[in-house]
Amino acid sequence: MSSCFTEPGGRAVAGPARRQPTLQVYDSLQRRRVLLPLSEGQSGRSELKLYVCGVTPYDSGHLGHAFTFCAFDLLVRWAEASGVAVRYVQNVTDVDDPLFERARRDGLTWDQLAQRETDEYVRQMEALGWRPPDVMPKVSGEMSGIVAAVSSLLEKGHAYVSDACYFEAARYPGYGGLSHRSRLSMIRKLREEGLLGEVGSGHKRSPLDFPLWRPSEPGEPAWESAAGPGRPGWHIECSAMAMRYLGPQVDVHGGGRDLIFSHHESERAQSESLTGTVPFARAWLHTGMVRFDGRKMSKSLGNLVTVEETLERAPAAAVRLYLASHRYRRDWSFRWEGLAAATRLAHRLAKLIGSESGGGGGGGAGLQGKEWALASGSEVGLVNDFSAAMDNDLDTPAAMRVLRRALRRQDAPAAAWMAGILCGTAGLS
Repeated sequence: MSSCFTEPGGRAVAGPARRQPTLQVYDSLQRRRVLLPLSEGQSGRSELKLYVCGVTPYDSGHLGHAFTFCAFDLLVRWAEASGVAVRYVQNVTDVDDPLFERARRDGLTWDQLAQRETDEYVRQMEALGWRPPDVMPKVSGEMSGIVAAVSSLLEKGHAYVSDACYFEAARYPGYGGLSHRSRLSMIRKLREEGLLGEVGSGHKRSPLDFPLWRPSEPGEPAWESAAGPGRPGWHIECSAMAMRYLGPQVDVHGGGRDLIFSHHESERAQSESLTGTVPFARAWLHTGMVRFDGRKMSKSLGNLVTVEETLERAPAAAVRLYLASHRYRRDWSFRWEGLAAATRLAHRLAKLIGSESGGGGGGGAGLQGKEWALASGSEVGLVNDFSAAMDNDLDTPAAMRVLRRALRRQDAPAAAWMAGILCGTAGLS
């Protein structure tokens, strides 16, 4: 059976019978909620082209990472449950200063360390029941595209070479628009993060110019480029990888809120300058920061709660439920008591739907998600309320309240379906 649904541009497209996606998300650029932007896939079905900035694999993954990547897993699962095909790309930044420094400290080669930590990251996310990205490109394997992007920006006059190859921010009039920062605020932020660099003769022309390519230090990997031998700057890596796997325009570009400036700001500027396609991302989604001991959880500060620690003390589905009890774009503080409460909830779920059903909905949370839940005998009001919460900018705390209602009413099909969205394939025991 077929029906028609409407693309964002208003054109009716034939496709399988399923409800029209109504998910709204918060766009950081426009500072408002927008209907989830979608493209037309090869089959004529709506498709979400999603790019999420991934890890720099040099240390253990922590709950801040897990919160971000599980939030985008929820986006992917809910989009697919709504009948949208998803093309999901998440990169691995295996060419970066922190990785090189840690490899030297530990007596490893940079690529050995990167591979070990990438494997561990994937293992942990599999334990947390994610729907893996369709592509996880590594910077080290994408150098030809990165080099070509740098060469093109030089040819177009958007970049120059001095002690490194820099993008000239003044050539992009909208620089600062994504982060909504003034020039002074951006300079202050770069100085605070140690990214300002040197300005003047033989260096960069303006404080806001950022490196596209730079010489490698002794012992670091190097590749040939139009700007000389060396390695890429951080921002150009993501532009090149997003364009290779998703084209000159992505529907949603995501990551943690700490990436808005300078990473995503710079990525937006160089991408639109490179291709002339505006906007580079039709919506920018950013997750909030997770605090612990009163400060943002981060590797550099050392105030970490690792994924492994939480999995030693709670079922994987409980970790997912605890993360989902917070809105994806708000900051929050990790508390062990909160994880304990989520564990009790997971045990109640296991009693109702079975301990192996953390993916509960697993089968049910696929393309027939809502229809599957209703056909399985779930209460219509519960399914509709859960769907409304998820469509409302992924309001997972509200969705969790509906899940608890399903538990109180002993509605196993509804609870299993909701668990499949909120927990993925994570185990309940």
